[in-house]
Amino acid sequence: MSCCKVTLSANAGIALDFGGLRLWADALHDEKVPGFSTVTPSLWTAMRSHPAFAAPDLLFFTHCHPDHFSQWMTREALDLWPQAKIVLPEDRFPGQALLSGRRERVRLPELTLDFIRLTHEGPRYADKPHYGCILESRGLRVLITGDCRLCAPELAEFLAEDGPIDLAILDFPWLTLPRGRRFVQEHIRPKMLLVCHLPFSGDDIYGYRAAALKSAPLLEGVDVRLLSEPFQQETLEDA
Repeated sequence: MSCCKVTLSANAGIALDFGGLRLWADALHDEKVPGFSTVTPSLWTAMRSHPAFAAPDLLFFTHCHPDHFSQWMTREALDLWPQAKIVLPEDRFPGQALLSGRRERVRLPELTLDFIRLTHEGPRYADKPHYGCILESRGLRVLITGDCRLCAPELAEFLAEDGPIDLAILDFPWLTLPRGRRFVQEHIRPKMLLVCHLPFSGDDIYGYRAAALKSAPLLEGVDVRLLSEPFQQETLEDA
């Protein structure tokens, strides 16, 4: 049986555990954007002793905006766990894997990561190096899109050529906006959708959590779960 356990840090940051192989995606960031949450010093301290975030095999970042990436926190993580590989689309660390082409592939034992360059949401960020990824382990396939432009045609092409998705991890506008839901149903068709980039309750000044909760039943045929609290865990098992 294939299994993927996902644990939230903050914002779009997660740890993924594929039966002992552990990856972090956008898990370390420290800039507080109004209406969203970040990894505070106390949360970072708690993460370092939490079993879901212990001894990562790989750290990767979809992009290096400060609500997704912290240079100093990542440096601390690499000092704590020097065996971890690091993958990101800007040259920040010695020995890192640099994402630079339209498509990139990274392999670990029993895990393949297929990266594709995707346009960031918002015209002002269109030139920011930004990548989505499909992770495959023992037949279970997980999609992470970062802050991809909603309904990006290059994402539709990637999905059409790369096969079905079991678990999708998407920012909340893919759920709250009708065209986002249509894209999920027509192109992604996941068994489970984990909705991220939601603020913690004390930071939710714009009502994003309530909007996501209201929209979840509208995505028919998909098991929708909201990642909204630090260290929240959700698991997908595939027989």
